Order: sequence, then structure tokens, then C-alpha cells
Amino acid sequence: MVTEELTERVKAKRERIHLAAQSIFMRQGFEAASMDAIAAMAGVSKPTLYRYYHNKEALFIATLHQLMLEHSTSTATFNRLQQTQIESPAILEQALVVWGQVVLENALQPAYLALVRVLISEIPRFPSLSTLFSSAIPQEGRAILIAILENAVANDVVAKTLNLDVAVRLFVGGLLTYVLSGLFRPVDKIPAPSTREVTALVQLFLKSIVNQAQVNPHQ
Repeated sequence: MVTEELTERVKAKRERIHLAAQSIFMRQGFEAASMDAIAAMAGVSKPTLYRYYHNKEALFIATLHQLMLEHSTSTATFNRLQQTQIESPAILEQALVVWGQVVLENALQPAYLALVRVLISEIPRFPSLSTLFSSAIPQEGRAILIAILENAVANDVVAKTLNLDVAVRLFVGGLLTYVLSGLFRPVDKIPAPSTREVTALVQLFLKSIVNQAQVNPHQ
């Protein structure tokens, strides 16, 4: 019980820190934001803040990571997708549609887009942010997608010769057009693709990778 209570207290504290960091980074940018101000807004001591995040770069990336990959529903969905047996093109299509919808829903959050704008503007002065961001967010999301495709390869749904890196770039590239569109729009006018749009994109992608013996088993 004590451990569970402590865990809930830690989660609540981290949530306050992330919300404070979002607010201050969005208003002041990365360079002008201070750990002192974030700690004060979050209602935690500065030593506590540094115990969780050893510097401002780590906190900035953790805030982005939380928005993109750490929602409870997102985490459960990603875990389920990685455990699903991809035994047919239909199951693969469903898995990719779900993955794409979750990623787009999270990436098109106004707070996430605002922080990505900050990231882009600050990279020339803080190039380490680029490396940290790439390893913490795109690579983790890619790993989930790779796991889905590897499962499909293992079940002979897609060809064993499939270049997974190229396939991921092809699929994610289509989704990124929605995110790029959101980056250049006011935060209250972000277009959200429908399930039908995401499904159409997935179906086009699958035409290029699915093992045709699975599509036409009697031919």
C-alpha cells in the first residue's frame, strides 16, 4: 500500500512538473525558460525537480515524450499492438490504422505542436536537443511499428525480403504530412484526419508490401 501510494504521489508530481514545463516552454521558449520557474509553478523544490530531470534538456524532451507516448490509453494500445499476432493482411491493416490514429492524435495535440515549434527554433542554439528528441520519440515510435511489421514477416503476411527501414519511412512519411500541416496552422485549427483517411493511407501502403499469396490464396 505504501509503495502504491508513493507511486501515485510520484506520478502526480511528475504530471505537475510536465504541465508547468509545457506552459513555461510554450510561453518563453527553451533558452529563456528556467528550472527555478518550472519548479515554482509545479509546486516542487528545485532539488526535487533535478532529482527527476538532471537538466533542462532532459525535462524538455521528457515533456514531449509524455505528450506523445505516455498517455495511459496510448501505452496500453501500443503494448497490445506489439503483442498481436499479425496472421493476415486484415489484421495488419487494423494494427497499422490503430497505430497511425494514436500517433496522429497525440502528435496533433496543440501543446505537442507548440513544443515542436519551440524545438525547431531552438535547435540551432542547442543542437543536442535534436539528438535527444530523435532517440526519445521517433525511435521509440518506430520500434513499435517495426515490431508490428516483423510479426507480419514472421507470419508470412509480408515478404521476408522486405526492407523494414524503407517500409517504415514510406508509411510514416504519409502520416507526417498531417503533422507538418498542423505545424503551420493556428493551434485551434489543426486538421484531424478521419479514420477513413488513415485507412486509405494504410491500404495504399499495404499494396506495396503485402505478400500477394496472402491476398489471393487460391491463385
